[in-house]
Amino acid sequence: MAIRQFGAAAAVTIALALASPAHAVTELQWWHAMTGGNNDIVNKLAEEFNASQSEYKVVPSFKGGYADTMNAGIAAFRAGNAPHIIQVFEVGTATMMSATGAIKPVYQLMKDAGEPFDPRRICRRSPATTPPPRATCCRFPSTPHRW
Repeated sequence: MAIRQFGAAAAVTIALALASPAHAVTELQWWHAMTGGNNDIVNKLAEEFNASQSEYKVVPSFKGGYADTMNAGIAAFRAGNAPHIIQVFEVGTATMMSATGAIKPVYQLMKDAGEPFDPRRICRRSPATTPPPRATCCRFPSTPHRW
């Protein structure tokens, strides 16, 4: 009887040791103001990204018009539960930039991730972009591009 219990315990121990741990997927909330066909494109982009890898899951959420989305983002930031990604219209960029700690500028995000970043390739002239030679970029262009 003791040999059977030892054998069962050994089998369970080996099975647990060989089992790979569950891999938690990191969920990224993406708040936006896209409606109709643009909403369909946002959802498709998220679906394609999610299908291309298994480490992250982007969850797009329509939050209303541009002003509604920005206001929801500001309220969520103040409450300590801001989304990971938020689409803010051009006019709202200055508002977001002035809210200390509310956003991470694109150039800083890329630097922190150790990724190369050339703002002249991505950022167009706007109040949120400093022209060269001190070129920085606080946001991506409002018109999506695919390269």
